[in-house]
Amino acid sequence: MGSSLQSYKSSESSPRGSNGAFSSTSSVNTPSIHPLPPLETTGPKPKSPFKVLIVGAGVGGLMMGLCLERAGIDYVILERMQQLQVPLSAIQLSANALRAVEQLGILEDVMKISKPVSMIKLRKHNMSVVGKMDATYTKERYGHYSCIVQRTEFCQILISRMPPGKVLWGHYVLEVVNGNAGVQCRCANGYVEQADILIGADGAHSAVRQNLYNNLRSKGLLPKADTESLKFKLNAIVGMTDSLDLERYPAVGGRFSEVNIVVGKDTPYTLWLSPASGNKVAWCVAGDLLTPEGSNNATFKQSEFGPEAVNAVCALVQDVEIPWGGTLGDIIALTPRDYITKLMVEEKHYKTWHHGRTVLIGEACHKFTPFSGQGAEQAILDVICLSNLLYRLNDQPSHQEFCAAFETYHNQRSPIAKSAIQASNNMSHLMNSQGLTADVKRRIIFNLPEWIMNASLDKIQVRPLLDYLPAVEDRGFKKSVNLPGNSNE
Repeated sequence: MGSSLQSYKSSESSPRGSNGAFSSTSSVNTPSIHPLPPLETTGPKPKSPFKVLIVGAGVGGLMMGLCLERAGIDYVILERMQQLQVPLSAIQLSANALRAVEQLGILEDVMKISKPVSMIKLRKHNMSVVGKMDATYTKERYGHYSCIVQRTEFCQILISRMPPGKVLWGHYVLEVVNGNAGVQCRCANGYVEQADILIGADGAHSAVRQNLYNNLRSKGLLPKADTESLKFKLNAIVGMTDSLDLERYPAVGGRFSEVNIVVGKDTPYTLWLSPASGNKVAWCVAGDLLTPEGSNNATFKQSEFGPEAVNAVCALVQDVEIPWGGTLGDIIALTPRDYITKLMVEEKHYKTWHHGRTVLIGEACHKFTPFSGQGAEQAILDVICLSNLLYRLNDQPSHQEFCAAFETYHNQRSPIAKSAIQASNNMSHLMNSQGLTADVKRRIIFNLPEWIMNASLDKIQVRPLLDYLPAVEDRGFKKSVNLPGNSNE
């Protein structure tokens, strides 16, 4: 879904253990970028050259952990939640991410919890079809179908490939010390962890980013744009049903997922329905939904959306019609309340992705809307790029070498993520706008000639690989685009 829609665009010690302290002083000058040494060997390193501390056990953090595991680099993951979240939503992965997933040896398991997308249909409020985008050609053209993947199950697969004890649950990071010799994190439960570098993979309201930015702000080094709040657009409610009765909902049981987008007429809501594996449906309604009383749209966070707000919004949208007969209320009734969440639809591309020995990935540095289909995939692309750069470092990297690797990562990934966010912003505005002009634009986009759509998608096909693992075939007849730092052969 997202890949098709996305094309719319006009002498230092190495700290170990969990105790001790060190200097927090850090150079304020951006290190000069120099070429990293050529890759002489592949496979896991016989001895870990340094330790990595990852904060956040979402898609990006867990994927980073697995990639470091295969690289032979020591790591630990701190996660504030006590356990994996219930299946609140699905993610979308296309060939850009799935080639590396195959390289990691988990593709077969991932496909068991996935459903390939065959079609995206845009409908009016009366269920008439305005236009459609075929997606079945992507496997032949790019090597893999674009797939709807169950998020929680995907995370479980990643965890299953790591040794026990690598993810420390219930560790909420309160404070970060970022120094020339390493990093130190102090958690709410009193636990302290040290490492050589810190990777913040803790989402849109990242504690790592907040600590990093507070430090930079106090030194007058934080760009003005990074002091601004996330760009609030609208609210959304998302959910994942239990397995549905195929006699009542036969369209959900097919091999492929036919995604439906329903744009309201008199009500400012847009509904997304994506059949997932296990005869489930991932659904999302976006629009001018209820806001917690006394909150400011520009500043309040998802944590303010409690069960009462979820119930209120469910009541508000329950009469929205769906293309399979009946209403959204029927789908909500088949969705466990724990599997529904109300959240803010926000977007932002941060300018500052790293400083000292701290670096950010995923939504900690680029936030996408939940229905863009880009959040998880862009996080995985961050991971591939950064893990390749870390693998190439010397056995005892200096502070400057870490900083140079982070700067190279930022230079390679930031422009691509920024472009993807702009495209997501354009599509979000288009799909959630009302009026004749928006109707006409949507009709044009969903009825573009195939050659135009193909040309747009061809430009964003990178399909990078982990260059320290055996390569897998680039099966698509339309070969991937070569980008600086991307190993795709």
